[in-house]
Amino acid sequence: MYYFKNIDRQQGEGQMGMDPMEIDQMGMMDGMGMGMLRSDMFLINDITEAVIREAHAYNFYQRLAELAPNDEYQRTILRIQRDEARHYHWFTMMLNMMGAQQPQIPPGDLPTGFIEGVRTAIRHELDDTAFYQNIAYRATTPHVQMHFLHASHDEQRHASWFQYMLMNL
Repeated sequence: MYYFKNIDRQQGEGQMGMDPMEIDQMGMMDGMGMGMLRSDMFLINDITEAVIREAHAYNFYQRLAELAPNDEYQRTILRIQRDEARHYHWFTMMLNMMGAQQPQIPPGDLPTGFIEGVRTAIRHELDDTAFYQNIAYRATTPHVQMHFLHASHDEQRHASWFQYMLMNL
């Protein structure tokens, strides 16, 4: 079984696997620091859930890529997986900036077949799209709104890619 610690090995050492310049370019360290997120402390449980969802997606896509019937689908799934790793890092940084603990990631389900895995991926991506939009709309700081809207758009795009795969198998 895969565990999410793979991301830290692949991303390298440092703060959440990212260097300070990369974090700054993402708008995570724009001079406001933890104070800018205080008004969104009521979202900690939802952000924690988002971290867990991203960890599960990362692991799910690792296995799905292994099951892919061709190199094109495998490359697409691994590209989606990189997006999920980026979301994971954004959301864990938010929790860190809020002073919240990082969640323990329980094992998630992994696909056993490619077609059923793609169908499951579509459902999860669409659920995550709606969940992240909801968080963005309830957030009070532009920082949190922006990252969750961006993640929701990514998840919608992922669902489209998986739908394309399913239609062309």
